Amino acid sequence: MADDTQTQQVTWTQLKEQAVSGELRMDPDLGAALHQRCEALLGELDALTRSAKQLAYLSGYGGLPSALDLKVKFEKKADGGGQHDADDSAVRRLEQHIEIVKLMRDTYAAAIGKLQQTDQSAAGEMNAHTEGVG
Repeated sequence: MADDTQTQQVTWTQLKEQAVSGELRMDPDLGAALHQRCEALLGELDALTRSAKQLAYLSGYGGLPSALDLKVKFEKKADGGGQHDADDSAVRRLEQHIEIVKLMRDTYAAAIGKLQQTDQSAAGEMNAHTEGVG
């Protein structure tokens, strides 16, 4: 899973750079809709992260050593990671996805901005050339 999120992060970072440089452009309405969806998704992921953080403090497992071991294992799975991988928790995975969605959102915003700037400058040039005509 970590490799997939790393790949996604690299991909969206490259796309964002292309959007900032003007290589990646998109229709303003489409870009705005995608940007808005990213904002909504970020809200949902933030809520899930808060819920997962609450799972880091469990109760009701009793006093048996094996029950307490399970409790600790589940708490770490929610927030804190395991012995083999500190990123192996629900909270960390959600944070990774939040980072990717933020990159997506910023990419869409940059693609819209570049497209709008290009359209405005092209319209300005066209107006300048056609003012004397007619």
